[in-house]
Amino acid sequence: SGESRMIFHFHYTTWPDFGVPESPASFLNFLFKVRESGSLSPEHGPAVVHCSAGIGRSGTFSLVDTCLVLMEKKDPFSVDIKKVLLDMRKYRMGLIQTPDQLRFSYMAVIEGAKFIMGDSTIQKRWKELSKEDQAPSSEQSPPHPTKITTEKYNGNSIGLENKDQMEKINTDLSTKVQDITDGSIESTVRKRLREDRKANTAQKLQQMKQKLNETERKRKRWLYWKPILAKIGFGTLILVGAFSCWKMYFQEHSL
Repeated sequence: SGESRMIFHFHYTTWPDFGVPESPASFLNFLFKVRESGSLSPEHGPAVVHCSAGIGRSGTFSLVDTCLVLMEKKDPFSVDIKKVLLDMRKYRMGLIQTPDQLRFSYMAVIEGAKFIMGDSTIQKRWKELSKEDQAPSSEQSPPHPTKITTEKYNGNSIGLENKDQMEKINTDLSTKVQDITDGSIESTVRKRLREDRKANTAQKLQQMKQKLNETERKRKRWLYWKPILAKIGFGTLILVGAFSCWKMYFQEHSL
């Protein structure tokens, strides 16, 4: 068709598989650079997010970005991170592979919420903490990049005076992080107990099967030898009877 498209590739090189980035600041600095490029804008989508399996690191990136987008559109206190994750898992099973990735997602959302609530200096701190002096160079950006608004939230001006609300977000989300982590640990313990019970049951079934097999082998051996032994016994009985009759007959005639 002769149509051409500009593809932008953002690669997070210091994020290990099954692990988490070095800090929420470093991750959010990367996320907002991707946002500022316009690559996540609806008119340029859909964006492709992938890692190795496409569920651990990709799930963390997608969950944090989705929650922050929802916080920008409505009351941040109404965003249920756990519910968002469960809804996303309906379309991609297994998103977020480890408790550390889930914990990191909550921490990143907490940090990102501060920016949404009006702390315009926090993005600079992310850049400093991530030890990056400038954004990755690119010859050309997609047309009409998305502008991130820092002065307004839901049409109302928001400033640093909302520290109480930000602290409440931190407290609420931190509590949820602990609850989710405890739930993950409890789930792991239950899973191990189930596996132990299954292993014990399988071992007992194997032992019972061996006993049944041994009993069956003994029964088959008995069924094999039973008619032979019966014939031998019957033949022996006939021989003994014949010998007794012959002996009695011989004694009578010898007298």
